[in-house]
Amino acid sequence: MPSRLGRILKGRPRDFSDPRIHHQVTLAAVLAWVGLGADGLSSSSYGPEEAYKALIPYTGLGLVLALMTAGTVFLISFCYSRLIE
Repeated sequence: MPSRLGRILKGRPRDFSDPRIHHQVTLAAVLAWVGLGADGLSSSSYGPEEAYKALIPYTGLGLVLALMTAGTVFLISFCYSRLIE
């Protein structure tokens, strides 16, 4: 019974010398990367606006937040360009 349950949950054993398995693993990694990128992009769309709204009583910190946001965007784009190279 435990081996049958394990086969149902994990699937049948795979042959690692089969080139099709590498394509499936690569495709899963690409799809995960796209999903993570979309999450970061959506967070960057509404995050700064909410931070600025929270800083309305503290107007002096708005400039600091703007500089930190610009620095973060620069750092992320720099790392992505290095990764692509």
